[in-house]
Amino acid sequence: MFNLRTLALKDCASFVGTDPEEFPYSTYSVINPSVTYRSFARDMCSSPGRPETETWATYLATRIQHDNVVKQPTSTSGPLRILDLCTGSGCISLLLFALLSVQSIPLQILGVDISQAAVKLAQRNLFHNISKGFLPASALSHIGFPQGDVFAEDRSWKERGYDIVVSNPPYISPVNYNRTTTRSVRNHEPKTALVPTFRSGSDEVVGDAFYPRIISIARDTKAKVLVMEVGDMHQARRVVQLVGKSRIWQKMEIWTDGVLDHHSPHIVTDHLGAYIITIRGKGEARAVAVWGRTMMANSRKS
Repeated sequence: MFNLRTLALKDCASFVGTDPEEFPYSTYSVINPSVTYRSFARDMCSSPGRPETETWATYLATRIQHDNVVKQPTSTSGPLRILDLCTGSGCISLLLFALLSVQSIPLQILGVDISQAAVKLAQRNLFHNISKGFLPASALSHIGFPQGDVFAEDRSWKERGYDIVVSNPPYISPVNYNRTTTRSVRNHEPKTALVPTFRSGSDEVVGDAFYPRIISIARDTKAKVLVMEVGDMHQARRVVQLVGKSRIWQKMEIWTDGVLDHHSPHIVTDHLGAYIITIRGKGEARAVAVWGRTMMANSRKS
């Protein structure tokens, strides 16, 4: 078992500047991917004050290394290609690179966000970690943060194939935004990073707005693995149904707060309509993970 590592957050005012007009995400912090597990706070797409993003991203790294959820790259097959949609401050991309690169797994990671400010922060986080020696200088040629809209039809990055697609999209519904977020979050974090404000409809429809698009992108880029963060078990089950209807992947799991509890693993098999899902860990649902493309999916043209 490799040494679990995570992201520590420090005051980034001296790094990204404090001008809220130039850099509205200046409250988000510079990332240090080399300290003790569980010190991670939130990235710009996470719900406030919870380490769910770090938990499932770390667990994904363990599954990549030990469970063959995706074929390990070789010197002749090219790098493991990861697409991080709604990357925000780049936390997921940098954490996955930190965890996987030390295992000598060749990587190419692309983190995409519609916000120019978020992309600038992700890029500065990358440079900062390299300057502090937390990441090797070679990370510059293996991690990229282009600006892009996941809902736009013209996506140059979409034309590439990816092994893994991950996303921590805006998933908080309007009702939950007012009910569950703290005042500091509402005052200082852009609402568009948390709530799909462009979508109208019922509360659940608005909160789930990004998931069908992300599933579509993972399908078109022929991703073998797809992992999406969710807010709770109710939303996780809705996302499982969306994935099931696509008929792209054979295996579906829900990862919870306790997914990293190796001393007392908790695994439950459940049925959701016609779909069989595995729930890993105890606690609230934090991510939906799917893999194992069907033969029908592999025969489709992207």
